[in-house]
Amino acid sequence: MERKEEGIPVLVNMASMASYDGMTDDPIQVITTGTLFPKKEYLLLRYIENQEDETTGEVMESEIHLVMKKNQVTMNRMGPFANTMLFQPNRRYETVFRTPYGDLPMAVQTREVRCNLGEENGNVHLKYEISMQGAYASTNELHLEYRVNEPADGGKV
Repeated sequence: MERKEEGIPVLVNMASMASYDGMTDDPIQVITTGTLFPKKEYLLLRYIENQEDETTGEVMESEIHLVMKKNQVTMNRMGPFANTMLFQPNRRYETVFRTPYGDLPMAVQTREVRCNLGEENGNVHLKYEISMQGAYASTNELHLEYRVNEPADGGKV
């Protein structure tokens, strides 16, 4: 596939699930479009994620940047709730979760990273634990797939 400086349009399908204290939240699924930027040593995937605030019903938009390598994923979330998370197998990463109400110390303990990366399609699977303010918060799984987003008329992207 021809590399474009402006990126390759892709369809993104992301599913995540969190569990804590033996309870599992309903899975969250996001299907959206994004842009893939193949670089020499990694792939950069950018997309917008919209989530409804459970308290106010307000829809909040976050811009997500995923830097994907064979055994490492970095997620940068920009918006009203922002953070950076680094996922490397069996590694702990400490960060700050920025909210409109204040910043919270956060840590990510990665248990599993599986990446199958290509310029036309690929997937990432992460399993990790989150601690907020020094206390265990949840165990999470995230599975993301992307593929070239072909126009409906079958023409070239």
